[in-house]
Amino acid sequence: MLWTLGQIKDFERADLNNIKNQPKVLWPRASKNNFTILFYAKPFWFNIETVNFDRCNYKNCKLTIDKTLFTKSEAVIFHHNSFSKLPDKPSGQVWIFSTQESPYHTSGSFKADKLNMKFNWTQSYRKDSDGFSPYAFLRKQRPNPLTNYTAIFMNKTKNIAWVVSHCRTQSKRESYVKELSKYIDVDTYGRCGKPCLFKNREDCKSNLSETYRFYLSFENSLCKDYLTEKILTMYRNGMNFIPIVRGAPNAGDYLPQKTYIATSEFESPQQLATFLKKIGSDKTRYISYLKEKDKYFDDGSGGLKAGFCDICYRLNVRKQKPKIMDLNKWLWENQCHMPKDLPT
Repeated sequence: MLWTLGQIKDFERADLNNIKNQPKVLWPRASKNNFTILFYAKPFWFNIETVNFDRCNYKNCKLTIDKTLFTKSEAVIFHHNSFSKLPDKPSGQVWIFSTQESPYHTSGSFKADKLNMKFNWTQSYRKDSDGFSPYAFLRKQRPNPLTNYTAIFMNKTKNIAWVVSHCRTQSKRESYVKELSKYIDVDTYGRCGKPCLFKNREDCKSNLSETYRFYLSFENSLCKDYLTEKILTMYRNGMNFIPIVRGAPNAGDYLPQKTYIATSEFESPQQLATFLKKIGSDKTRYISYLKEKDKYFDDGSGGLKAGFCDICYRLNVRKQKPKIMDLNKWLWENQCHMPKDLPT
């Protein structure tokens, strides 16, 4: 996901070790050993070639998918929905549980109680993970001085667009949208609505941003730190909406201020609709959001690959036997909540 504003430096990517509250290593003293990290149960979509340890403070790690190296690997990673059973664990080996999904969509892949006390570390979007792998990092940039914000504003004739593929969710976002649409127009695209002109989702959103003022960046789960591409794609070129965010309760810890509108700031969908109508008809205020959002962009360094610097760091500095974790507790304790912003 992201960083707090205090961690953003002009034209630099946030340092992973700073975000993880690890000490800044100016002259890293790596272990004399080289470490092998085996991705034993890898998701089909992940390419290990995207992992480059040369960009890390510690560079003496190698990532492999060769299972013949299982007993020789210092760390072994298991992605949550990419395995059905676990092998016998060699003594001293670090096992890492990996997921990019919320607990609601992670625990459905297995019985968590059977995996308890099996894993040592975690790799996920959560800041408390041992391998912090946010969906994206935002980078500060100089906005294009040639952008004609007045023309962008004047070209907009519709209120809210939403592209969505899962029609029933834990967050009950569909219920929120149903209530919101009583007070302001919401057009839904994708599997749960009208077909889009473009099959590629980003192209679809970019096209919609030409005529729509706002976009619903609504997550399927209401969980701490859980900010996904639903909001992060709004910080890519060609996305000329103001995003409306409903998801992680601590979203404000990550997203730059005045670049989005949070549903949590309003007591009801009706109040949100009233505010959106005011912003949408006020040229100066509307453009101010777009200008502020255009100061940031997703630099492409996030995702699963982002956590490997942390993992290599931990392999180098560990001085004691790795902890054994209660996976079920880690997944659920103080992480998610049911929606509280819907009419009763």
